[in-house]
Amino acid sequence: MADDSIQDGLADPGGRGELVVLDRVAQRLAVHAARLTGGVHPHSAGLDRLTGRELPRATVSIAGDRARVQVTIAVGWPQPAIGVAAAVQRNVAEALRTYAALTVDRVDVAIDAVVDPMPSDRTVR
Repeated sequence: MADDSIQDGLADPGGRGELVVLDRVAQRLAVHAARLTGGVHPHSAGLDRLTGRELPRATVSIAGDRARVQVTIAVGWPQPAIGVAAAVQRNVAEALRTYAALTVDRVDVAIDAVVDPMPSDRTVR
């Protein structure tokens, strides 16, 4: 025979414990969601290659169950930058809602580079 208090705790999800999502975990979710967005391309140039700072990258600030996100991306030419940025906003917010149970107050997207998705082998002489 099961203890009634245990059964009551299992029926109420709040009785099972709490979920704590670290900023770093939310950051990785945001970067992953941005990478999966059409028109976003991985990019690193110059010193960024040496420091390991590549695009896309994200900064997430969490207060309680609320999040604010800043995402920096590179867009492939000739993709419409505004459309790609709006898709990144939607995808990042949805990923954080779905996988981290966060209420996303804001997703700011900065386009740091426009890249050729298929670089040619041409060299300048």
